[in-house]
Amino acid sequence: MNAVTANKNTDPNEDQTVDTNGVPGRGFSGGGPIFRILSIVGVSAYLLSVLIYLLAKRRLTPPCSIKKILKAQFRGRYAATVSAATAETGVCFIAPLPEQLISDAEGASRITVYENGTPLPHARALHDDIRRLGGGRYSHWGSNLFFSTTDNSDPRTNGRTYTVAEV
Repeated sequence: MNAVTANKNTDPNEDQTVDTNGVPGRGFSGGGPIFRILSIVGVSAYLLSVLIYLLAKRRLTPPCSIKKILKAQFRGRYAATVSAATAETGVCFIAPLPEQLISDAEGASRITVYENGTPLPHARALHDDIRRLGGGRYSHWGSNLFFSTTDNSDPRTNGRTYTVAEV
């Protein structure tokens, strides 16, 4: 224990707890800032080693490859105009996106879809909701962008520009 017992000047029979910093009444102080830093580093190293072990033994399967995640962190952000959109069902249209982008099927897509520079309002929508309700809903799933326009018109003929960008 980090605390010592010291006698008060007023009553030699009464004990008082004093920590090693000389502050009365606090008891164990937790070891100070160095102890806290070493504790955080130690716990982080332990958790990282458990993660590596689970990945190596294939007891924990990442949603997509580690290689793909690392590449996504170091490559430039993707931005492009939506082209080659095809009608799907209802008011839903599908446009191809590059395989290198992490989609909602693998984790959390960082794609935002813009209609004439304004972000579409409903990201990560259910595909059935995009088909039935439209209203600017979209989903990045695999290498496809499922989307609808804000007014449920055909994006190939409505005269508006649709772009995607990683944010």
